[in-house]
Amino acid sequence: MNLTRFTGAALAALTLAFATPAMADDDNPFAPLPPGEGAEETYYACIACHSLRTVTNGAYSRRVWDELLDWMVEDQGMMELEPDEREIILDYLATYIGEE
Repeated sequence: MNLTRFTGAALAALTLAFATPAMADDDNPFAPLPPGEGAEETYYACIACHSLRTVTNGAYSRRVWDELLDWMVEDQGMMELEPDEREIILDYLATYIGEE
């Protein structure tokens, strides 16, 4: 395991260990991500490495989200997603945190 992946995993563990209920609400446990199909998968894939505000500040096209996922895997040490999970996450990002 390389240092980048180890560090990312360690940060993810700390984030989840010290997360407070105030980060989410009863209606949306994955806040600040908007509720919707794929929010859970997106939450766990993204929170492992960075704040969810990094995601919600996006507003990119599906093509750009796809390129960002490639960049995160190739250059930032993100573990590659299973193809079906990647599609769920891309659908979610394009629908709920897309350009419009």
